[in-house]
Amino acid sequence: MKQEGREMITDEDLGKELLRLKVIWFGMLGSLAIYLLIGPQIATNLQVSMNESTFAVLKAALYIFAFVILIITRYIRKLILSAKGQHRQATQSFQHPTLQKYTTAMIVAWALSESIGIFGLILFFLGKNRTDLYLLILISAIAMLMYRPRKDEVISLSQKGWEASNTGGEAV
Repeated sequence: MKQEGREMITDEDLGKELLRLKVIWFGMLGSLAIYLLIGPQIATNLQVSMNESTFAVLKAALYIFAFVILIITRYIRKLILSAKGQHRQATQSFQHPTLQKYTTAMIVAWALSESIGIFGLILFFLGKNRTDLYLLILISAIAMLMYRPRKDEVISLSQKGWEASNTGGEAV
């Protein structure tokens, strides 16, 4: 189905892209599990010399940064999904513009979410406190679950873009 140079996403393209995104998503979730398994093994051989006050400042900074990442991830994702001017890039790719935006938004959201788990791993290496490791990896995993690839979300995004192109408005 085509109108004014815009095509709807085919079920085949949607299925392929969602499968690809799910593989990436599972891989990134799996990396969090690897941090939980390997982190404690590596930490037993690490000798870190950092005074307690420096560690306390670093710990507070990483927790604050993790909180900020949780908040800004949602806005960054929305910004990417609502981006205008993607049509020029889409002509250089074989992928539908909606799928391009969705894929980019998801990978950015997952990378930001995973960074929170990495903060937990860093704090564990420096302070040997398993609570930091478990808590920040749990927060990271929850964020990644919130941003899991969803077919209904892509379809809704595609329909908004389709309606905007047919009415002359902007896609949200």
